[in-house]
Amino acid sequence: MQAQLDCLECLVSQTLRLARLVSDDHQIQRNILNEIVQQIPTMDLRRAPAELCLPAYKAATELTGNLDPYKELRRTQNEAAMALEPKLRELVNASDDPLATALHLAAAGNIIDLGIAHNDDIDILGAISQVMHEKFAVDHTDALRESLAKSRDLLYLLDNAGEIVFDTILIEQLLKHTPVTAVVKGGPIINDVVMDDAVQVGLTAICPVIDNGGAFIGSPLNLIPKTFRNRLRQADMIVCKGQGNYETVDAFPGNVFFILKAKCRVIADHMGIEKGQVGLISSRVRNAARAF
Repeated sequence: MQAQLDCLECLVSQTLRLARLVSDDHQIQRNILNEIVQQIPTMDLRRAPAELCLPAYKAATELTGNLDPYKELRRTQNEAAMALEPKLRELVNASDDPLATALHLAAAGNIIDLGIAHNDDIDILGAISQVMHEKFAVDHTDALRESLAKSRDLLYLLDNAGEIVFDTILIEQLLKHTPVTAVVKGGPIINDVVMDDAVQVGLTAICPVIDNGGAFIGSPLNLIPKTFRNRLRQADMIVCKGQGNYETVDAFPGNVFFILKAKCRVIADHMGIEKGQVGLISSRVRNAARAF
């Protein structure tokens, strides 16, 4: 999907939060912010919003030398979610439809996103309660079940730390239907999942885990290496978590399913739902509907 003018405002806010995280020096914070503000006039809004954010993280790294400012936060987010894991498994095991329950739990986990909200704003238990008691605003679960029945190769593009625990529970359910390969980022970016996180939460013990070839927000189709683009093409179906993946993989012509909460108006409008609602969207089903 393409960025909108509103994305530029969000970019500045996100850059400021990043600058304050990586340094207590106000001048360094200002320099990081200045670097991005100077680039705004030439930013191409035909690109995905997630792509426009990448220069902020490059500037933060170059001006501070801190290659992974979110490392400790990822670890603590994983630990917090792992403490909830027994309760999450109880919900799935007690369900008449474990797959549907796991899908909703994965959606609930999508609230854990430091790129959008401050860490103190995250209410994991509240998110679980809310999502478990409401339907997907766009619900293509039937299409997902149909694809699972035919699939022999599912790629699962992970999103954030902490959230990966919820994803692991869903992946366990998906493995009852098809082989699954999980995908992490090829380098640290925000609190997005890298290989260390997959090891920490035990995901590497239940399915193969690969990376997308770079420190990208999402997996921008014009930036990921050819080897990973080919891997996307080989998959019978792809499940993508979160806004970054929605923004960057939405145009991929494969059998793609997106699970995410619309955390801003731009994404909500593109999804066709209200801000704050959650969707499980099949790109094929949606595109077929739009063709009429």
